Amino acid sequence: MDLLQGLDGPFANMGSQGLFLVSSTLILLIIIFFLYKTYRASMNVEAKLAEFSSLSQSSFGRKLRLIEVNANEYKLNKKVLGPLARIIDEYCVLTTDTRGQVTFANDSFLTLSGFHFRDLIGHHESIHHPLDHPELKNHFMRCEQARRGVWNGEVCCRKKNGDLYWVNMFLFPLSYITDEDDGYIYFGTDITQIKAQNSELIQAVRDKDQKINQVESMLLHSEKMASLGTISAGIAHEINSPIAFVSANLRRCEEYLAGLASVIQGLRRRIDPERFEQFMQAEKSLKLNVRSLEVVLRDHPALMRETAEGIERIKKIINDLKHFSYNKQEDYAPVDVAGCVNVALNLAGHELRHRVRVKQAIDPELPRVVGSESQLSQVFMNLLVNAAQAIPEEGEIAIEAHADAHWYHLTVTDNGVGIAEDQLAQIFEPFFTTKPIGKGTGLGLSISQDIIQRHGGNLSAQSTPGEGTRFHIRLPLAEQGKAHAA
Repeated sequence: MDLLQGLDGPFANMGSQGLFLVSSTLILLIIIFFLYKTYRASMNVEAKLAEFSSLSQSSFGRKLRLIEVNANEYKLNKKVLGPLARIIDEYCVLTTDTRGQVTFANDSFLTLSGFHFRDLIGHHESIHHPLDHPELKNHFMRCEQARRGVWNGEVCCRKKNGDLYWVNMFLFPLSYITDEDDGYIYFGTDITQIKAQNSELIQAVRDKDQKINQVESMLLHSEKMASLGTISAGIAHEINSPIAFVSANLRRCEEYLAGLASVIQGLRRRIDPERFEQFMQAEKSLKLNVRSLEVVLRDHPALMRETAEGIERIKKIINDLKHFSYNKQEDYAPVDVAGCVNVALNLAGHELRHRVRVKQAIDPELPRVVGSESQLSQVFMNLLVNAAQAIPEEGEIAIEAHADAHWYHLTVTDNGVGIAEDQLAQIFEPFFTTKPIGKGTGLGLSISQDIIQRHGGNLSAQSTPGEGTRFHIRLPLAEQGKAHAA
């Protein structure tokens, strides 16, 4: 009545019977509308089921389709429909007969695979097999995997567009849940993304393993070299004794030969030349004539001098090797850098000889630094060897040094191939090397930088590809070094 009182126009004069008639008409129209919508939805369901029925002879598949379509169309509470409805809603579901012919596929499976009903129903499950990937054959979807009961595993399938996808699949006989149909039911979840991430992780682990193996190999090589250094020190010590008596015997032989040469020259002056030649010819065991004797007398002093120089070089190499391989903890003391450079040049001679010219400009009057002579010699040898190996044929290495009020500066410059800019920042990292496999361990520059830093200095590099590389060492002077140590 309040509504009626608030109306104007023709409804204001309408009685209670007219109002009842209008209300009834409106309610009837609403009911008709809902009935029509229900009818249309029912027709859609029937159409879908009819289409599916025309494609499949499986009664169980039609039941699953009925559950799926009704649940989607009418928004039914799926808890009422039981576990099958929850499986259909939450998993990718597929059923086949005993021969592997597909009898049902839910919307989740169709969305994932990109196939339509008509593409699947009645076709063999091998339609999903990526046959162009025979290496994945063990992961193809096959119904016979469930002949002995429930099977679970990772299955690789092919989408309609040819892309691969992976499903964690459970497969078991339909006899576990129905007595009406024989066949198999699959349900699973899409793990394609997880599989891709796992593959990336596995590859990363393999890469790490490979790098670890390389590092282990390099460390083993480093240990061998360290052992070789220790052995070399022992060998050098053992060689010293025979070298000492060889050197002493050589000096004595030189004295003997000089005396014999004097005797022969005196005899030649006092004996008639013809008689002397007859004497030479009569002594068959001499195997000499007058001319060859003159060559011997003239040449033997130079031969003895060269041999003596060779013995001295061997002694110097042995002493340098003993000093270089000395690996006990040392107390830092004032060191002559020029002497360390000479030791390094002597040890690196095999890399430099006949191919690389070394220009050395170090004033012997430069102040000393505080440090370890053997360790600094090791640094300079590493730099010289690297510089020599960077020169493909013939080239030049320049060693220069100067000092300021606080620091000793030394540079080693070569005109070799140089180092690329993107590699220059990595050359001091352990195990990084630009040399071919087997030519370097990548530890030389890393160890050198560590030694220089322990001496309170720094080691840096500048390079231009095709022009060469320049290493700069800065070390604190003796007084500064003491302050650093403090």
